[in-house]
Amino acid sequence: MFLAFFCYGTWLAAGLFLWPSYPLLALVVLALMAALQSSLAHEVLHGHPTRNAQLNEAFIFLPIGLVWPFRRFKTIH
Repeated sequence: MFLAFFCYGTWLAAGLFLWPSYPLLALVVLALMAALQSSLAHEVLHGHPTRNAQLNEAFIFLPIGLVWPFRRFKTIH
């Protein structure tokens, strides 16, 4: 759960606060958070961190890095 909050919080902070002053650094941070969110989506797909699918999906509700929304990713995985 901490990683999900960290991922979205860092992504939001980089987009709002870092981008105006340091756009290249913000792009690096945004790319890293997109990769982390993709990793979290993969873990949720396999039933982590909880066994409750709806709760797990709530942790990754915002697809910041995936080309596909989570439910589409789930069907093609």
